Amino acid sequence: MKTLILVTSLLFGAAAAAGGVQTYLHSSAGDAQVTFHTDGTRKNVTEYVEGRKHGKSEQWRRDGTLEWQGEFRDGLKSGEWRYFDESGALDAERSGLYENGQRVASLPQ
Repeated sequence: MKTLILVTSLLFGAAAAAGGVQTYLHSSAGDAQVTFHTDGTRKNVTEYVEGRKHGKSEQWRRDGTLEWQGEFRDGLKSGEWRYFDESGALDAERSGLYENGQRVASLPQ
């Protein structure tokens, strides 16, 4: 039993050091994947349906500021996507309206 606990701890520690700590949340409405930075702060939350990105997705920098937010439909970016620079200002060049994973227009002003 002690060996199992030690091995599990080592694997979790190695995954955290590599930035690969992930948690899966399951509900009747769908699933979500949550990833964390190596320091334990939340990095990304993305909704999934039947194993594909489908729904809201947000990502944060290590300091907790929002990096981007948008939605996926059948694994592709769809609708409004907003990207933010390190100061928190909207990055208008990257933000926009997406269809089938492609940026098709700027965000409405």
